[in-house]
Amino acid sequence: MVGDVDFQNGVICIRQGKFDKDRLVPMSESLRVYVQEYIVKVYSALDPKVPFLPSSRGTPYSPGTINTLFHNILFNAGISHGGKGKGPRVHDLRHTFAVHCLRNWFKKGIDVSAALPYLSTYLGHKNMQGTQQYLRLTAEIFPHITDLLEKAYGEIIPRGDKHENL
Repeated sequence: MVGDVDFQNGVICIRQGKFDKDRLVPMSESLRVYVQEYIVKVYSALDPKVPFLPSSRGTPYSPGTINTLFHNILFNAGISHGGKGKGPRVHDLRHTFAVHCLRNWFKKGIDVSAALPYLSTYLGHKNMQGTQQYLRLTAEIFPHITDLLEKAYGEIIPRGDKHENL
């Protein structure tokens, strides 16, 4: 809903997201400016109960419609879809964001152990275990990061061949 988007402060309220939790998510400055321009162009009066991205009927999009639109975008872009339950899926955008966030932190020399709770909160995870899976994904996708991960977080991400420590 429009009332869930605070473009002045750059915050979106996600309602009933993962695990049916509400959370506040900060926007990048470029997204905040884009959202502000969108609101000015689309809405003559800011009714907080109106969907932020309304369908042609003025109602929120259903999850099924979002999936259909996503598959149409993939098709038009020439990206094959593996079929029902296979990727790419809308949810994969979330995983991509998390992995790229971790990669950027590594590149900038940010202490990932200190920053990981922020990513966990941002993603709406109940605990750190849900977020730690992205450390493994990051290491698999960006092999040059594996050594850094092993040194800093080896106990969090055990390798398959190191079961003697268990």
